[in-house]
Amino acid sequence: MQSSFFLPALVRPVLHCASAVLLLTASAGHAANGGATVWPPKASPRAKATVPVAASVPGSVQTIHAPDSDPAHYRVVEGTHFSYRCHDPYTFPDRTAAVQVCEIDPVTLEIRYWPETEVIHLVRGEVTITEPDGHTTNHVAGDIFVLPRGFKGVWRQSGQLLKVVVRQPLYWKD
Repeated sequence: MQSSFFLPALVRPVLHCASAVLLLTASAGHAANGGATVWPPKASPRAKATVPVAASVPGSVQTIHAPDSDPAHYRVVEGTHFSYRCHDPYTFPDRTAAVQVCEIDPVTLEIRYWPETEVIHLVRGEVTITEPDGHTTNHVAGDIFVLPRGFKGVWRQSGQLLKVVVRQPLYWKD
Protein backbone atom coordinates (compact mmCIF):
# COMPACT_ATOMS: atom_id res chain seq x y z
CA MET A 1 0.00 0.00 0.00
CA GLN A 2 1.40 3.36 -1.02
CA SER A 3 1.74 5.85 1.79
CA SER A 4 0.08 9.20 1.34
CA PHE A 5 -0.46 12.48 3.09
CA PHE A 6 -3.81 14.14 3.41
CA LEU A 7 -3.66 17.76 2.42
CA PRO A 8 -5.17 19.24 5.58
CA ALA A 9 -2.86 17.25 7.88
CA LEU A 10 0.22 18.01 5.79
CA VAL A 11 -0.46 21.63 5.02
CA ARG A 12 -2.20 22.71 8.24
CA PRO A 13 1.10 23.73 9.95
CA VAL A 14 2.12 25.51 6.77
CA LEU A 15 -1.19 27.16 5.94
CA HIS A 16 -0.69 30.01 8.39
CA CYS A 17 2.47 30.88 6.48
CA ALA A 18 0.87 30.19 3.09
CA SER A 19 -2.18 32.25 4.05
CA ALA A 20 0.05 35.18 4.88
CA VAL A 21 1.90 34.76 1.59
CA LEU A 22 -1.35 34.56 -0.37
CA LEU A 23 -2.81 37.59 1.40
CA LEU A 24 0.32 39.68 0.95
CA THR A 25 0.79 38.82 -2.72
CA ALA A 26 -1.38 40.50 -5.35
CA SER A 27 -3.30 38.23 -7.68
CA ALA A 28 -5.71 38.53 -10.55
CA GLY A 29 -8.52 37.56 -8.19
CA HIS A 30 -8.02 40.75 -6.20
CA ALA A 31 -8.50 42.87 -9.29
CA ALA A 32 -11.68 40.96 -10.15
CA ASN A 33 -13.05 41.88 -6.71
CA GLY A 34 -12.31 45.58 -7.16
CA GLY A 35 -9.08 45.18 -5.21
CA ALA A 36 -10.80 43.68 -2.15
CA THR A 37 -9.08 40.79 -0.39
CA VAL A 38 -11.39 37.80 -0.09
CA TRP A 39 -10.14 35.12 2.30
CA PRO A 40 -10.67 32.28 2.44
CA PRO A 41 -11.39 31.90 -1.27
CA LYS A 42 -14.83 30.56 -2.11
CA ALA A 43 -14.88 26.82 -2.66
CA SER A 44 -15.86 25.40 -5.97
CA PRO A 45 -19.35 23.82 -5.83
CA ARG A 46 -17.68 20.43 -6.43
CA ALA A 47 -14.82 20.97 -3.95
CA LYS A 48 -13.89 17.99 -1.78
CA ALA A 49 -13.30 18.27 1.94
CA THR A 50 -9.85 16.70 1.62
CA VAL A 51 -7.48 15.94 -1.23
CA PRO A 52 -5.07 13.04 -0.74
CA VAL A 53 -1.47 13.90 -1.61
CA ALA A 54 0.66 10.84 -2.34
CA ALA A 55 4.17 10.68 -0.88
CA SER A 56 5.56 9.97 -4.35
CA VAL A 57 5.21 11.06 -7.95
CA PRO A 58 3.21 8.56 -10.06
CA GLY A 59 5.36 6.58 -12.50
CA SER A 60 3.30 7.87 -15.43
CA VAL A 61 4.49 11.46 -14.87
CA GLN A 62 7.10 12.40 -17.47
CA THR A 63 10.47 13.97 -16.61
CA ILE A 64 10.79 17.61 -17.61
CA HIS A 65 14.22 18.77 -18.76
CA ALA A 66 14.16 22.50 -18.17
CA PRO A 67 16.59 24.77 -19.99
CA ASP A 68 20.00 25.06 -18.33
CA SER A 69 19.38 28.78 -18.17
CA ASP A 70 16.38 31.02 -17.85
CA PRO A 71 18.25 34.35 -17.91
CA ALA A 72 15.79 36.26 -15.75
CA HIS A 73 15.43 33.50 -13.14
CA TYR A 74 18.22 30.91 -12.88
CA ARG A 75 21.15 29.11 -14.45
CA VAL A 76 22.48 25.60 -13.82
CA VAL A 77 25.90 25.74 -12.16
CA GLU A 78 26.36 21.98 -11.58
CA GLY A 79 24.44 18.97 -12.77
CA THR A 80 23.66 17.68 -16.21
CA HIS A 81 20.36 19.56 -16.50
CA PHE A 82 17.59 20.93 -14.35
CA SER A 83 15.35 17.83 -14.46
CA TYR A 84 12.25 17.12 -12.42
CA ARG A 85 8.92 15.28 -12.27
CA CYS A 86 5.94 17.01 -10.68
CA HIS A 87 2.41 15.83 -9.93
CA ASP A 88 -0.34 18.37 -9.23
CA PRO A 89 -2.91 16.84 -6.85
CA TYR A 90 -4.60 20.22 -6.37
CA THR A 91 -4.70 23.53 -8.23
CA PHE A 92 -6.73 26.45 -6.90
CA PRO A 93 -9.87 26.94 -9.04
CA ASP A 94 -8.65 30.37 -10.18
CA ARG A 95 -5.19 28.91 -11.06
CA THR A 96 -3.36 31.35 -8.75
CA ALA A 97 -1.72 28.60 -6.68
CA ALA A 98 -1.14 24.85 -6.64
CA VAL A 99 -0.04 21.98 -4.45
CA GLN A 100 2.58 19.77 -6.10
CA VAL A 101 4.64 16.72 -5.28
CA CYS A 102 8.01 16.98 -7.08
CA GLU A 103 11.10 14.84 -7.53
CA ILE A 104 14.10 16.94 -8.52
CA ASP A 105 17.34 15.45 -9.82
CA PRO A 106 20.68 16.62 -8.32
CA VAL A 107 21.42 20.18 -9.38
CA THR A 108 23.04 23.40 -8.29
CA LEU A 109 21.14 26.49 -9.42
CA GLU A 110 22.22 30.09 -9.27
CA ILE A 111 18.86 31.74 -8.64
CA ARG A 112 18.74 35.28 -10.01
CA TYR A 113 15.09 36.00 -9.13
CA TRP A 114 12.64 33.27 -8.11
CA PRO A 115 9.24 34.23 -9.60
CA GLU A 116 7.05 32.26 -7.15
CA THR A 117 6.73 31.87 -3.41
CA GLU A 118 7.07 28.20 -2.45
CA VAL A 119 6.10 26.73 0.91
CA ILE A 120 8.15 23.53 0.85
CA HIS A 121 7.89 20.34 2.91
CA LEU A 122 11.01 18.33 2.16
CA VAL A 123 10.00 14.65 2.23
CA ARG A 124 13.27 13.08 1.06
CA GLY A 125 16.76 14.44 0.42
CA GLU A 126 18.45 17.63 1.44
CA VAL A 127 19.19 21.04 -0.01
CA THR A 128 21.61 23.78 0.94
CA ILE A 129 20.50 27.33 0.23
CA THR A 130 23.07 30.14 0.19
CA GLU A 131 21.94 33.76 0.22
CA PRO A 132 23.90 36.55 -1.51
CA ASP A 133 25.40 37.66 1.85
CA GLY A 134 26.86 34.14 2.29
CA HIS A 135 24.35 32.97 4.91
CA THR A 136 23.81 29.24 4.35
CA THR A 137 20.88 27.11 5.49
CA ASN A 138 20.74 23.33 5.16
CA HIS A 139 17.29 21.71 4.95
CA VAL A 140 16.75 17.96 5.40
CA ALA A 141 13.83 15.56 5.10
CA GLY A 142 11.03 16.66 7.43
CA ASP A 143 11.86 20.37 7.24
CA ILE A 144 9.26 22.92 6.19
CA PHE A 145 10.50 26.24 4.83
CA VAL A 146 9.59 29.11 2.50
CA LEU A 147 11.48 30.09 -0.66
CA PRO A 148 10.04 33.59 -1.17
CA ARG A 149 9.26 35.23 -4.47
CA GLY A 150 12.22 37.39 -5.44
CA PHE A 151 14.77 35.13 -3.71
CA LYS A 152 18.34 35.39 -5.02
CA GLY A 153 21.05 32.91 -4.10
CA VAL A 154 22.20 29.34 -4.69
CA TRP A 155 20.09 26.14 -4.40
CA ARG A 156 22.44 23.12 -4.07
CA GLN A 157 21.32 19.50 -3.83
CA SER A 158 23.73 16.61 -4.31
CA GLY A 159 21.05 13.91 -4.50
CA GLN A 160 17.49 13.56 -5.70
CA LEU A 161 14.89 15.14 -3.46
CA LEU A 162 11.16 14.83 -3.02
CA LYS A 163 9.16 17.85 -1.92
CA VAL A 164 5.54 18.72 -1.36
CA VAL A 165 5.13 22.36 -2.25
CA VAL A 166 2.47 25.06 -2.31
CA ARG A 167 3.36 27.45 -5.17
CA GLN A 168 1.98 30.94 -5.64
CA PRO A 169 1.66 32.70 -8.08
CA LEU A 170 1.91 30.02 -10.76
CA TYR A 171 4.70 31.35 -12.96
CA TRP A 172 5.54 28.01 -14.55
CA LYS A 173 2.36 26.27 -15.62
CA ASP A 174 3.74 23.04 -17.14
